[in-house]
Amino acid sequence: MITEAITVAAAKEGLELIQQFIELGKELAKLPILVLAQYQLAAQDLYEICKKILKANENTARWLHRFRYFDFKDANARSNFLSAVQEYRALRTGPGFKELKFSCFDIGQIYYRHISSKLGSWFSSSYEREKAEGLFQKLTDADLALVEFLEENVFSNLDSALTKMEVEMDTGTAEGAEKLRLELKLETKETVQYLERFGDDLSDLVLKFAKLARVPLTL
Repeated sequence: MITEAITVAAAKEGLELIQQFIELGKELAKLPILVLAQYQLAAQDLYEICKKILKANENTARWLHRFRYFDFKDANARSNFLSAVQEYRALRTGPGFKELKFSCFDIGQIYYRHISSKLGSWFSSSYEREKAEGLFQKLTDADLALVEFLEENVFSNLDSALTKMEVEMDTGTAEGAEKLRLELKLETKETVQYLERFGDDLSDLVLKFAKLARVPLTL
Protein backbone atom coordinates (compact mmCIF):
# COMPACT_ATOMS: atom_id res chain seq x y z
CA MET A 1 0.00 0.00 0.00
CA ILE A 2 2.84 2.41 0.82
CA THR A 3 4.56 1.67 -2.50
CA GLU A 4 1.30 2.20 -4.38
CA ALA A 5 0.76 5.55 -2.65
CA ILE A 6 4.28 6.64 -3.59
CA THR A 7 3.64 5.65 -7.22
CA VAL A 8 0.40 7.63 -7.39
CA ALA A 9 2.06 10.64 -5.74
CA ALA A 10 4.95 10.52 -8.22
CA ALA A 11 2.53 10.28 -11.15
CA LYS A 12 0.62 13.29 -9.86
CA GLU A 13 3.89 15.16 -9.43
CA GLY A 14 4.70 14.55 -13.10
CA LEU A 15 1.38 16.08 -14.17
CA GLU A 16 1.74 19.08 -11.89
CA LEU A 17 5.30 19.71 -13.03
CA ILE A 18 4.32 19.95 -16.68
CA GLN A 19 1.38 22.21 -15.79
CA GLN A 20 3.64 24.49 -13.74
CA PHE A 21 6.17 24.69 -16.54
CA ILE A 22 3.45 25.67 -19.00
CA GLU A 23 2.28 28.44 -16.68
CA LEU A 24 5.86 29.69 -16.34
CA GLY A 25 6.28 29.51 -20.12
CA LYS A 26 3.19 31.66 -20.60
CA GLU A 27 4.63 34.28 -18.24
CA LEU A 28 8.01 34.29 -19.97
CA ALA A 29 6.44 34.53 -23.43
CA LYS A 30 4.79 37.81 -22.37
CA LEU A 31 8.05 39.49 -21.34
CA PRO A 32 8.75 42.42 -23.70
CA ILE A 33 12.45 42.10 -22.89
CA LEU A 34 12.68 38.78 -24.75
CA VAL A 35 12.50 40.56 -28.10
CA LEU A 36 15.92 42.13 -27.44
CA ALA A 37 18.83 40.67 -29.39
CA GLN A 38 20.76 39.86 -26.20
CA TYR A 39 18.04 37.38 -25.19
CA GLN A 40 17.54 35.77 -28.59
CA LEU A 41 19.56 32.66 -27.69
CA ALA A 42 17.64 32.28 -24.42
CA ALA A 43 14.35 32.52 -26.32
CA GLN A 44 15.63 29.90 -28.72
CA ASP A 45 16.46 27.59 -25.82
CA LEU A 46 12.97 28.07 -24.37
CA TYR A 47 11.64 27.10 -27.79
CA GLU A 48 13.81 23.96 -27.77
CA ILE A 49 12.64 22.94 -24.29
CA CYS A 50 8.96 23.43 -25.16
CA LYS A 51 9.42 21.49 -28.39
CA LYS A 52 10.97 18.51 -26.57
CA ILE A 53 8.16 18.38 -24.00
CA LEU A 54 5.53 18.77 -26.75
CA LYS A 55 7.05 15.93 -28.80
CA ALA A 56 6.92 13.53 -25.84
CA ASN A 57 3.36 14.62 -25.06
CA GLU A 58 2.21 14.04 -28.64
CA ASN A 59 3.91 10.65 -28.90
CA THR A 60 2.14 9.49 -25.75
CA ALA A 61 -1.23 10.79 -26.98
CA ARG A 62 -0.66 9.13 -30.35
CA TRP A 63 -0.27 5.67 -28.79
CA LEU A 64 -3.34 6.08 -26.62
CA HIS A 65 -5.41 7.24 -29.58
CA ARG A 66 -4.19 4.34 -31.71
CA PHE A 67 -6.07 1.91 -29.48
CA ARG A 68 -8.83 4.19 -28.21
CA TYR A 69 -9.97 4.66 -31.82
CA PHE A 70 -9.00 1.29 -33.25
CA ASP A 71 -11.41 0.12 -35.96
CA PHE A 72 -12.55 -3.40 -35.10
CA LYS A 73 -15.04 -3.29 -38.00
CA ASP A 74 -12.26 -3.30 -40.59
CA ALA A 75 -11.92 -6.50 -42.62
CA ASN A 76 -8.28 -6.80 -41.53
CA ALA A 77 -8.97 -5.82 -37.92
CA ARG A 78 -7.40 -8.92 -36.38
CA SER A 79 -4.08 -8.71 -38.22
CA ASN A 80 -3.95 -4.92 -37.85
CA PHE A 81 -4.65 -5.18 -34.14
CA LEU A 82 -2.05 -7.89 -33.48
CA SER A 83 0.52 -5.89 -35.45
CA ALA A 84 -0.26 -2.75 -33.44
CA VAL A 85 0.00 -4.67 -30.16
CA GLN A 86 3.35 -6.12 -31.22
CA GLU A 87 4.64 -2.62 -31.97
CA TYR A 88 3.34 -1.34 -28.64
CA ARG A 89 5.02 -4.11 -26.66
CA ALA A 90 8.29 -3.52 -28.49
CA LEU A 91 8.01 0.14 -27.56
CA ARG A 92 7.04 -0.73 -24.00
CA THR A 93 10.20 -2.73 -23.34
CA GLY A 94 12.62 -1.20 -25.84
CA PRO A 95 14.44 2.06 -26.51
CA GLY A 96 11.33 3.51 -28.15
CA PHE A 97 10.02 4.19 -24.63
CA LYS A 98 12.25 7.27 -24.59
CA GLU A 99 10.03 8.84 -27.24
CA LEU A 100 7.23 9.07 -24.68
CA LYS A 101 9.32 10.93 -22.10
CA PHE A 102 11.46 13.97 -22.65
CA SER A 103 15.05 13.70 -21.45
CA CYS A 104 15.51 15.59 -18.19
CA PHE A 105 19.26 15.59 -18.82
CA ASP A 106 18.73 17.30 -22.19
CA ILE A 107 16.42 19.86 -20.58
CA GLY A 108 19.14 20.62 -18.03
CA GLN A 109 21.78 21.03 -20.71
CA ILE A 110 19.61 23.51 -22.57
CA TYR A 111 18.56 25.39 -19.44
CA TYR A 112 22.11 26.02 -18.28
CA ARG A 113 23.22 27.08 -21.75
CA HIS A 114 21.52 30.49 -21.99
CA ILE A 115 18.47 30.61 -19.70
CA SER A 116 19.71 30.21 -16.12
CA SER A 117 22.01 33.24 -16.29
CA LYS A 118 19.19 35.42 -17.65
CA LEU A 119 16.44 34.79 -15.10
CA GLY A 120 17.71 37.56 -12.84
CA SER A 121 17.05 40.06 -15.64
CA TRP A 122 13.57 38.75 -16.32
CA PHE A 123 12.11 38.93 -12.82
CA SER A 124 12.13 42.01 -10.60
CA SER A 125 10.94 39.89 -7.68
CA SER A 126 13.51 37.59 -6.08
CA TYR A 127 10.64 35.30 -5.05
CA GLU A 128 9.48 34.90 -8.65
CA ARG A 129 13.05 34.36 -9.87
CA GLU A 130 13.70 31.69 -7.25
CA LYS A 131 10.38 30.05 -8.05
CA ALA A 132 11.32 29.85 -11.73
CA GLU A 133 14.79 28.54 -10.90
CA GLY A 134 13.26 25.89 -8.66
CA LEU A 135 10.88 24.76 -11.38
CA PHE A 136 13.66 24.38 -13.93
CA GLN A 137 15.67 22.43 -11.37
CA LYS A 138 12.74 20.05 -10.90
CA LEU A 139 12.47 19.59 -14.66
CA THR A 140 16.10 18.49 -14.83
CA ASP A 141 15.46 15.81 -12.20
CA ALA A 142 11.94 14.63 -12.98
CA ASP A 143 12.64 11.25 -14.56
CA LEU A 144 10.96 9.22 -11.80
CA ALA A 145 7.84 11.37 -11.76
CA LEU A 146 7.50 11.22 -15.56
CA VAL A 147 8.01 7.46 -15.71
CA GLU A 148 5.47 6.93 -12.93
CA PHE A 149 2.98 9.15 -14.77
CA LEU A 150 3.34 6.97 -17.87
CA GLU A 151 3.10 3.75 -15.86
CA GLU A 152 0.13 4.84 -13.77
CA ASN A 153 -1.91 6.68 -16.41
CA VAL A 154 -0.94 5.14 -19.76
CA PHE A 155 0.76 1.75 -19.64
CA SER A 156 -1.29 0.16 -16.85
CA ASN A 157 -4.53 0.90 -18.73
CA LEU A 158 -3.18 -0.18 -22.11
CA ASP A 159 -1.52 -3.36 -20.80
CA SER A 160 -4.71 -4.55 -19.14
CA ALA A 161 -7.02 -3.63 -22.02
CA LEU A 162 -4.82 -5.05 -24.79
CA THR A 163 -4.38 -8.38 -23.01
CA LYS A 164 -8.16 -8.75 -22.77
CA MET A 165 -8.66 -7.56 -26.37
CA GLU A 166 -6.21 -10.20 -27.61
CA VAL A 167 -8.27 -12.92 -25.96
CA GLU A 168 -11.42 -11.61 -27.64
CA MET A 169 -9.76 -11.40 -31.05
CA ASP A 170 -8.30 -14.91 -30.70
CA THR A 171 -11.77 -16.32 -30.17
CA GLY A 172 -13.10 -14.32 -33.10
CA THR A 173 -15.35 -12.00 -31.13
CA ALA A 174 -14.62 -8.53 -32.40
CA GLU A 175 -17.70 -7.32 -30.57
CA GLY A 176 -16.06 -8.20 -27.26
CA ALA A 177 -12.91 -6.33 -28.28
CA GLU A 178 -15.04 -3.34 -29.26
CA LYS A 179 -16.65 -3.31 -25.81
CA LEU A 180 -13.19 -3.29 -24.23
CA ARG A 181 -12.13 -0.45 -26.54
CA LEU A 182 -15.02 1.68 -25.36
CA GLU A 183 -14.16 0.89 -21.74
CA LEU A 184 -10.54 1.90 -22.44
CA LYS A 185 -11.79 5.24 -23.81
CA LEU A 186 -13.62 5.90 -20.57
CA GLU A 187 -10.74 4.78 -18.37
CA THR A 188 -8.24 7.02 -20.16
CA LYS A 189 -10.56 9.98 -20.67
CA GLU A 190 -8.97 12.13 -17.95
CA THR A 191 -5.42 11.34 -19.06
CA VAL A 192 -6.24 12.24 -22.65
CA GLN A 193 -7.81 15.51 -21.53
CA TYR A 194 -4.57 16.39 -19.75
CA LEU A 195 -2.47 15.45 -22.77
CA GLU A 196 -4.66 17.43 -25.17
CA ARG A 197 -4.65 20.51 -22.97
CA PHE A 198 -0.89 20.29 -22.50
CA GLY A 199 -0.47 19.74 -26.23
CA ASP A 200 -2.48 22.86 -27.10
CA ASP A 201 -0.61 25.04 -24.60
CA LEU A 202 2.82 23.70 -25.56
CA SER A 203 2.07 24.17 -29.27
CA ASP A 204 1.25 27.80 -28.54
CA LEU A 205 4.49 28.24 -26.58
CA VAL A 206 6.57 26.62 -29.32
CA LEU A 207 5.16 29.09 -31.84
CA LYS A 208 5.62 32.09 -29.55
CA PHE A 209 9.22 31.33 -28.56
CA ALA A 210 10.17 30.53 -32.16
CA LYS A 211 8.84 33.96 -33.13
CA LEU A 212 10.66 35.69 -30.25
CA ALA A 213 13.90 33.88 -31.11
CA ARG A 214 13.39 34.61 -34.82
CA VAL A 215 14.10 31.00 -35.74
CA PRO A 216 12.21 28.72 -38.16
CA LEU A 217 10.20 25.81 -36.81
CA THR A 218 12.10 22.55 -37.16
CA LEU A 219 11.01 18.92 -36.97
